[in-house]
This record gives sequence, C-alpha cells and structure tokens, in this order.
Amino acid sequence: MRRIMLATAASLLLAGCVTASTENRPGQAGGAAPKDDQTGQATLAKACPNLTAEEIAGIENYKGQFSENALYARSYCVSVAEAERRMEIQLRDGVGPRTEPGPAPPPRAPDASIGTLQETLRAKEAATFGGLWIQHQPRYGLIVAFTRDAAATLAKYTKDPLFIPLDRPGPTLVELRAAQERLIADFQRLGIRWAGVGSNEASGTIEVDLAQDTASIRAAAAKGEIKLPDFVQFTEPSPLPYPAPPPANGTDKRVKSFPQLAFRTDMFASTLVGVSDTPARLALVDGCLKLLVTGDEPRTALWQASDALDLSDPARISVLNRLSGTRVFADSEIVLDGLQPGEVTPPKDLVGTSACPGPYRVVRGFLPRAAWDKKRRENAIAARLQSLGSRAAAEADYAADMARLPKLRAWRDDMMKHRGDKVAAIWIDEDQGTAHLLHTSAATPAQLAPLSLKGFITAQVVPQGADVLETARAQAAAQVKAAGIDANVATDFLQGFVSLRVTDMAALSRAAVAGSIAFPPLVRVEMENQSAIYNPDLPIRRDPEAIWYPLEAHPDFAAIRALVEQTPIMRPEPPLPGETADRWVARKPSKAGSLDQTHFLIAYGQTLRDIQALRRAGFDPIEAQEAMNGRPTLEKRALTTTDIVIAEPVAIDTSDSGPDGFSSTVRWRVIETLKGAAKPGEELRQRLASGNRANEAGVSRYGQSIDEPVLLPGLPTSLEMGSRWVLHLNDALYRHSAFVQGGDGAERRDGRWFISVPWISPSRIGADGMARPVTIYPEPVPLTDLRARLLPIQRALGYTVEREK
Repeated sequence: MRRIMLATAASLLLAGCVTASTENRPGQAGGAAPKDDQTGQATLAKACPNLTAEEIAGIENYKGQFSENALYARSYCVSVAEAERRMEIQLRDGVGPRTEPGPAPPPRAPDASIGTLQETLRAKEAATFGGLWIQHQPRYGLIVAFTRDAAATLAKYTKDPLFIPLDRPGPTLVELRAAQERLIADFQRLGIRWAGVGSNEASGTIEVDLAQDTASIRAAAAKGEIKLPDFVQFTEPSPLPYPAPPPANGTDKRVKSFPQLAFRTDMFASTLVGVSDTPARLALVDGCLKLLVTGDEPRTALWQASDALDLSDPARISVLNRLSGTRVFADSEIVLDGLQPGEVTPPKDLVGTSACPGPYRVVRGFLPRAAWDKKRRENAIAARLQSLGSRAAAEADYAADMARLPKLRAWRDDMMKHRGDKVAAIWIDEDQGTAHLLHTSAATPAQLAPLSLKGFITAQVVPQGADVLETARAQAAAQVKAAGIDANVATDFLQGFVSLRVTDMAALSRAAVAGSIAFPPLVRVEMENQSAIYNPDLPIRRDPEAIWYPLEAHPDFAAIRALVEQTPIMRPEPPLPGETADRWVARKPSKAGSLDQTHFLIAYGQTLRDIQALRRAGFDPIEAQEAMNGRPTLEKRALTTTDIVIAEPVAIDTSDSGPDGFSSTVRWRVIETLKGAAKPGEELRQRLASGNRANEAGVSRYGQSIDEPVLLPGLPTSLEMGSRWVLHLNDALYRHSAFVQGGDGAERRDGRWFISVPWISPSRIGADGMARPVTIYPEPVPLTDLRARLLPIQRALGYTVEREK
C-alpha cells in the first residue's frame, strides 16, 4: 500500500519500495501470541507448536546482531535461520554504504533483484501490472499481481518460485498511482479534509480516511468537479460516541461564540509521546472562554470540532468532549493535553470566531484538574513501586513529596513577586516535589533558596530576570493587538528573550514601517521556517547517490580522500562497562566514512592546496568539518567557508525564485575581506530561501528562513540599507545545493553566487563593534576579536590582508 498521511509521513522501505501485504493473517501467525496463565508472558510453545524446542531456544536466547530477526521469527512462527533468510531476501536491493566512488554495479538480471523486477514490469507490462508485495503467510513469497494472464506474464521474466503470480482484476499500478495523485490534487483544490490516502495494490483500491463526510465529495463529483473512480473507498470519521448537548436557548447570551476547528482531527496521527500537559484556568471573560496559563497572555480557547458547548445548566457553563465524555466547567481549574507540532499556530478553517477573536490557544484535549491530579497520583505511585517494593512505601514516599509542594509553591510565588529582577522562572515538578530555579548571574542559588528546601532545588543561570522579560512581552503583545495582527507572544526564560511569532510577516512589517509597532530590545520575531525547494522530479532522484557523482569528478578528490583516510577524528562511542558517559575516541574513518567525508569537503569548496596550506599553519579543514557536530570554534567554522566578508546590502529582490530552489537575491558591497579572494568595493550575490513564494493556488506570500535576516523592512533583524554585516559565505556549496535542488542548469553562472554556511547565521555589526547573529547561535563576537583570529587563516591561504598594507 502506498499511503500518504496528511498529519505525518511514515514509510516502510522493504526491498526497493516493495510493500508488505495487508491482508488478515490466517491462524496465530502475525497476531498477538497467547499468554501464559501464570506469567502473563507470551509462550512460544503454545503460540508456535510447529517449532522445535531447539528453534524456540534460538528465538528466546537470540544473541545475533539484528534483534528484529528474533522478533520476526516470534511473530511468524519460523526459526531464526528462516527469519534471517527472509530478511536477506527483503534487503536484496538494500544499498549499503558505498566504499568507492561511482554507482553500484547493476543487477545481473531482472529476477536477481526484487526492485529491478518491479521496475522492469512497470516499464514493459504497464498495461496489466498491478503491483508487487510481500506475503508472509501461509506461504512466504513476493506476490506479483496482474489484471490478467498473471502466470504467463510473470514467466517471461522469472522462474524463481519466490515470486507468486496473482490475477487481480481492477486498475493497473499505473492507473492506481495516477488516480491517487489526481484525487489528492482535487481534494486540495476543493478544500476537502482528509487524514490519509493510500493505494492498496492487493485489492486494487484507493482507500481514503476522511475528516468530514462524503456528501460534499459526492456532490462535487455529480457536478463534474472531481472524478471518482469506482475503486475509491471512503472511510468517514466514526460517529462521536457522546451525544451533543441540547441546543442553547436563543435568549442565553452568557457565551458570545464558541471558536473551534471546522473539521475533525481525532483520526490524524499523534507524533509525540510524553508531551507535557499544561495546567490552566478556564475563565469566562466578556462572554468568551479564555485560557489563563502561567507565563503566557490570556488566550481565547480554540476547541476541537468534537467538543461542544453546553448551556443547558443555567448555573454553570461547560464544554463536553464528545469523544471521551470528559466535561470541564467555566471558571474552574483544568489541564490541557500537550500540543502536537504545528498546533501552536491555529489552522485557517475555523467556525464560531465572530464574537470571540484571537489570539487563540488550540485545545487538543482536557481534563478537570481534580481528575488529572488523581490520575497523576496513581501513575506516580505505580512508578515508585518498582524501586520501593510495596505500595505502602510508595504511597508514603509520594505523600512526603506532595507535602513539600505547598512550601515550594509559596517560595516560588514570593520569589516571582519580589525578586523578578534576578529570577526568571521557577519550575515545580508536581510529581516529585522538586523545583528548578532559573536565575541571573547577579544572585546565587544559596541567596535565593531557603535552606530547608536546598536538597530539592536545582538551579541554572539564564540571561534575564522575569521583570524585564514580562515588560517586553506585555509591550509587544499590546502593540500587535492594537495593530490588529494575529501573533503568539511567549517568553523564553532559558534564552532570555520574548518570541513574537506571526503568520503574516508582511503585515507585521507594514505595521512597523507605519510606526504602529516599536519592538522592545528583547523581542525576537519568529515564523515558520521556509527552506529551499527541492525538485522531486529530477532524474538524479532515481539514484540516491547521484548527487555525489559530480563531486567525485573533482581533480583533487582522490588526493583529499587519501588525507581523510589518515586523519583520526574524535568521535563519541558508547560507555565502557561500569561507566555511564559516552567516550570521545580518536579514530580513522572506515572506507565508507572517508568517502562520505570527502564528498562534503569537496562540496564545501576545499582543494588539496588549501588543505595542505592550512595544515602547515596549524589548521585542519578535515577535522573542522567533522567538528561542526557539537565541537565548533570560531576558527573551525571559518574553515567551512570560502569567503568571510564585512559587507553592506545594496539591493534586495524578494521575488527572484529560480530552479535552484531559492526565493530571493541580495547584492552586497564588500567593505572588508576577512577570508577569501573578494576585494573591497566588489559586489557579491547571495541566494536566500526567504522571500516571496507562490503556493499551490498561485498566491504569493512572504516566507522567512530562521537562519537569515528578514528581507522586509522595519523588523528587529531586517536587512536595512546602510547596515553592515559579517557574512560566512560559500560559492562551492551554492553550486552543489543548486544541483541537488534543481539539477543541471539550476546554478546561476554569471559570476560568483553564494549561500550562507548553514551553521553560521549572518551577524549584524552594532555601534559597539559587536557582530550579533540573527539567531541565538553562534555567539556574538567583537569585530576586533574576529579579525585577529581569522588573520592567520587568511595569511595561510596566501591572500594579502588589506589592513596590513
């Protein structure tokens, strides 16, 4: 089955995109094994009576390298040896790490490779080929389906009994794929809500899990707006198990409106485990249900489509979760479920928002605080049972921790009220009766925490106290609200700034230019990250290794690889027995590792001459490239660039999309060269992911990369004319990125074109001579220090330093 999930993408790669059979398994194989009555453990002898005692022992005491072989053997009641044989078959097309340049040799014949047979049938038997998938039971093999004459057609290509022909009427694989792609495009065009779409090769159907009913789809099909083949099967959302409350009396004006999503989301995948729940107060404020969360501004609750407002009780207002039956009341303490990625920004399709506008806080799920406390208590006691041995001891330990909580809360409240100049936040672990103190360097934990709680408080130094952060947050929130801009304003206590996240950066820019918003110094503007566009239809996409082949043609490739093979690199390794921390060990790379490292060195513009010259001066680009993963320094970051300059922008084109995947171009005039061959006064051209980009409907919208200056005026990190910046640039990396994203011809060729090195954001030079990056990393650096530390690198490369003349 080829399945596309709207909320999250998941794929199982088996034998060159071969999919596993989805039919029900006969007998016990593939299902849950029976449980032993006394131990509760799966008993292989009962689950798999066909296995010998020796085979069962081989599964239970598996000591091999790949534990999944034993899991497979248990699931399908086969020996470990048979499981390993099947895994080898399924991985027959698996491409292991290359050890030498160039593509791997092609298979000897179509049936020597599952993937090759599949591609051959797609090309030569497209008129009848229906798909290929693994069957585990009752006979292991690869089912090869055709719409007719399956045995005769398959016999033209293979006699291997591994492949089992099947006549499966219905659409061919080509028809199935084309219909699925057309259906998805029509859904997106018509605004139809769906949670998953998959083509099932075994049944010859397209299976669609909807987030709405089929009525509007059938109506669109009747009008000719969408084509629905007879092999499309819809699954509507399950009926909500709890009935809706009775309709509100038309004269009941207690709640002005009930904002909620216009579509069901309970059938979408949840991607996070252990997301923290959020205590809140559900308050009725001016006819709108608001969520009051500590550390955040009050927000209008944005409920799920499966939630319902209940006004049937004249004394109390409640909200019912029609999936679980949970009910919470206005003006009470509740606990919100943790949000999934993307849920911080509300979706566009909402209902009931007219009288209760944002800013909104998405509600995924909820519990009354009392019910949550009871559930938390039982979980905490259960967690203690293993170490303490008895429930009585676990309950006593939990009670002692809970008795400490009032003291911790009182201390926290006092600190936040009177010491917000030095305390940023205090987080209390409600399960363990401990606290974590975030404080500035102007005070020590001993000065802030009482002696009686000392053993239960950990501490951490942060840049700012709560008072200045709250002032900045309140100012920013008031300004964007007055300007009519939907924004999420939140405090980041750890990093010491206020995050202002908006969905429409252009509107924020216009408001700032008009003088409606003056950003406090600690406010950082953020938005969803816009990356360069990758073209999925390039010929190089057919071979995952093809992006490296041009690099392997570099004249220095073999010589640089020889240096790489002799260069020990510090790498983390698992701890030794009896130790807990990873070890850093210097080791030379494997053949596959040296090939991979050399690819990146060439992609970043390294030449044999430069590597040798820098090594003589005490710098090593080979080690520096590897050190970007957790051990960078200013000098090592510099070695991954081709050019480092101080420059000022002279032109910004925010609508300059091209086949290289980038959206805009900035032209810079060089003021000073810190590394590389650029000359003062010369113009450099930089490609950026930020800029205006058309969506599927053809509507252009500005998007921002988190590692780039804002290209719109008026914002704290805007790229303003006359401002000066330190840029870590790389033209070789631009050429490689353009090839990867757009293929041959995507690179801009009239002169030198650059992109920023990914892990070094552009840094604006302030009046105090500090170079401050647009992101929190890397650290700010004085320009004088930067010059001094880069000077030896520039000299080693043989360039004349202008300021030495």
